[in-house]
Amino acid sequence: MQREVQPALFPKTEHATVPNYIQAEVFLENLGFFTPSSRRVKRHLTKEKVLAERVNPDGTKHITKTIISANALFGLPITSDLDYYRAFLKICDEIVDRDGRLDLPIAIPTRALIRYAGKVENARERKEIRAWIRRMTLTGIIGGICQAKSKDYNDGFVGTLSSQAYIRGERMRNGKTAEMNYIWPAPWWLSNFFYRYLRPFDYNFHQRLRKPIAKALYPILETGWYASAGHPYTKSYRDLCTEFLLAEHRHLPLVKQQLDPAHQELQREHFLADWQYRKATNNASKHDFIVAYVPGRKFFEDQHARKARQQLAEQLTRARKRLPAPQPELTGAEQTLLDEILAACGDQDNRTAYAKVIRAYPEGLLWMAISETRQASRERRVTKTRGAYFMATVKDLAARWAAAPSTPSP
Repeated sequence: MQREVQPALFPKTEHATVPNYIQAEVFLENLGFFTPSSRRVKRHLTKEKVLAERVNPDGTKHITKTIISANALFGLPITSDLDYYRAFLKICDEIVDRDGRLDLPIAIPTRALIRYAGKVENARERKEIRAWIRRMTLTGIIGGICQAKSKDYNDGFVGTLSSQAYIRGERMRNGKTAEMNYIWPAPWWLSNFFYRYLRPFDYNFHQRLRKPIAKALYPILETGWYASAGHPYTKSYRDLCTEFLLAEHRHLPLVKQQLDPAHQELQREHFLADWQYRKATNNASKHDFIVAYVPGRKFFEDQHARKARQQLAEQLTRARKRLPAPQPELTGAEQTLLDEILAACGDQDNRTAYAKVIRAYPEGLLWMAISETRQASRERRVTKTRGAYFMATVKDLAARWAAAPSTPSP
């Protein structure tokens, strides 16, 4: 057992200790998308994550895995990108309506993103913001992806986290100059967000962490403990090195020197109660170690808070209003939306029908239907016409939206 770390050995935190829970899309949390590093990773352009293993009816083994492929110019996402992604989620949390809807594109003020990421505004950080937006739009996700709608993995996915983005000052497709940063999350992310494949994370807790490995371990340990109902969670050291792109050591003192600073930081925050190392017993992994993680007080407090939020959501759901009443005419923003629908459906003859849809349904729902229609067209899942697929998707989303709770389970 590790000795308990004395809080007096650490400086006082500058960030709030009161939890501030923000919703995060679960698949990306578990993917290892962000490599824990304070410096840009130059030697690696790809890394791989095994998502699931199952045995087929014929006895063969099927492995679902995902490759994260870096853009050669911008490299793999690292810890600073995770900080900005957390800031992005906080902005989403502020603009999402009570039914869990996001209007697209998502407007991202540079100053707010820098402040929420815990950075100091300067020329370097403004440059980093521009690189972050492009990195999120150009980093490839290839292979398996979890889809909340089907509650299964899609093994043939090829895409990114953001499908489109404009940086402040750039000329947009409509000819206007972007007044701030605009991001269109990818259809798979929007779909998972809409179908409540979300999990709360403590934004203030993430802000207090300083070690890149500690920030990366936070979602992994939370997922592991949640799946094990609060029992100790074990992780292969070799798997950690593969996922985090760490140098793999064969001697335990070097392993401890590599991981324990992050472990101690998580223990100081009472998120990790204890951890143990043991030699792997599998002959194929004789040089590997197994790390057993024991959940701390904060993990259980977070779970109690999560249940309380669910109970409150159930009470609010009973009194939630239905979809808003139709608008008498199309505004400028609605005309832009109509243009996007026509482009996605390739159907100029049914402008009147689409205009009625715009008057009858919320804008966020329609943007999700547009994204889903485009994605289905790329994957050749449209059996009739794109217009028919779009209309059916709108009705399906509206029905699910009306029935879904306002605060989802992770």
